[in-house]
Amino acid sequence: MNIRIISLALVVALIPALTGCLSFLGSSSGGTSSSKTSAPATNEQAKAQINLATALLMQGEYTKALPELLKARELDPKSADVENFLGLTYYGLKEYNLAIESYQKALKFNSTRTDVHNNLGLVYLAQRDYDRALSEFNLCLKDLTYQKKHLPLSNIGLTYLEMGRYDESLAALTRATEVAPEYAKSYQLIGRVYIAQGKYAEAVDYLNNASKIDPNDAETLMALGDAYVRLNKPQDAAEAYSRASTLVPNTPLALEAQKRARAAMGF
Repeated sequence: MNIRIISLALVVALIPALTGCLSFLGSSSGGTSSSKTSAPATNEQAKAQINLATALLMQGEYTKALPELLKARELDPKSADVENFLGLTYYGLKEYNLAIESYQKALKFNSTRTDVHNNLGLVYLAQRDYDRALSEFNLCLKDLTYQKKHLPLSNIGLTYLEMGRYDESLAALTRATEVAPEYAKSYQLIGRVYIAQGKYAEAVDYLNNASKIDPNDAETLMALGDAYVRLNKPQDAAEAYSRASTLVPNTPLALEAQKRARAAMGF
């Protein structure tokens, strides 16, 4: 696989993590204030900073989001929300040690934030610290109240995929599809496992399913193109790569997709 799989980990993490974080806003600030009148105003200002940062994070603007979140930390220095968003930002900037520090603070301020354990696991995965990553993901599964178990299950599958433990990866990913049948990433990852195993026809089935669920995912189409190349179907491969390129114009991934499309057609 020419595109490092950790780029997929960021995609798996960021959008669901942001969505999950937003549902927590206003419910997990761990601090208390000596002034009962000033605390609500401060928290509202911090939330405004988080909302601004969230919009930037959704656009991949991690550098611009960071100062907004640091301002939010000044306004609400014991907020699990702020630290969790800072962790996401540092993760996007590949400042992994700082991300770990922020996530650990978030858990200190609110130990019930299972979503933070999932996010922390992804940092360890980025560092190839697989044992710690799996430990964090499995903590999520132990929380009977956690409603998004397909996320840590998919991340467990991703971890085992990177480790080359394909049977365990498939077991976790299959569970993820059972928990959330409409979550495309689980099917995409199963397709990647099958590519790694040399089962290219099976990979195509799962990747096409993932693409039907989420037709705007360029990574899925890149993997689909790879599977078609190995099945000696150059036209199908070039089409998949070309579709990927149009989804992410003017990006390194688009350039790679165009390169692979030309290679598939023998140019």
